[in-house]
Amino acid sequence: MMEYDGVQSKKAPSPPSAMKKVVDYIAGEIYGGRLKAGDRLPTEAELCAMLQISRTPVREALKFLESQTVLRTKQGSGTFVADPGEISISMPLNFKIKLEGISWGEIVDFRNQMEFLVLRDAIQNATDEDIQHLEEINSHLLVVRKMKPVPVSEAQNLELLFHDELLKLTNNRLLQEMYRISSEIFNPVIAKLYNYTAEGIDDTEWPLSHTYFLEALRKRDIFLAYQVSLNLIPVKKFESFLGHTQYTPDAIKTNSGFEN
Repeated sequence: MMEYDGVQSKKAPSPPSAMKKVVDYIAGEIYGGRLKAGDRLPTEAELCAMLQISRTPVREALKFLESQTVLRTKQGSGTFVADPGEISISMPLNFKIKLEGISWGEIVDFRNQMEFLVLRDAIQNATDEDIQHLEEINSHLLVVRKMKPVPVSEAQNLELLFHDELLKLTNNRLLQEMYRISSEIFNPVIAKLYNYTAEGIDDTEWPLSHTYFLEALRKRDIFLAYQVSLNLIPVKKFESFLGHTQYTPDAIKTNSGFEN
């Protein structure tokens, strides 16, 4: 028998499986509703006793879950389950996209499909006042885009505001989260579009897509929404621009150009 921090075990799990045991336990507590946002986790010693493992895999598991933004540590207070708004699921996906060599074309196609899902739900939920609010944002954006030189930060923020307000109309939190992930992945392209015009591509046409969104909303026309989203970003015509924009996870945070 082997002893770990006063806890006896017939056979110590290997380090990877021991760490996974802790991760799985905490995940199970969250999924089962026994741990909720803001709840304090058991101490390291308590986790060691409950799971019959040493402190090392417990610490590694807690650090791993903290790096994934599932947990947060308060100095002197302990480790807590993060609030939903603090949890990011996009960065692991971003690295997976890069490592698997997923193309910009696939990313663009995914973005277009997400746009349709958002439009579909917004059509069902939007009031006339909601549509008017979106029209006001779009009108402001069109004015800004005609300025010489274009105030890039203002244009980008209006672009982001339009899509955020449209997204709220879905009343679907999971769809909202998935769309925000697609936005983080795609932001480098949008930022580049607002900084220069690539050969053969007139970026001033992009805000017009909002006009098509609004037409589909006003008409409550899901088929039109599908047609708009299907042709929103012409991948083949866009290839020369995509060649100038390299996808990297860091680009999402450092090169997106969007201001909070």
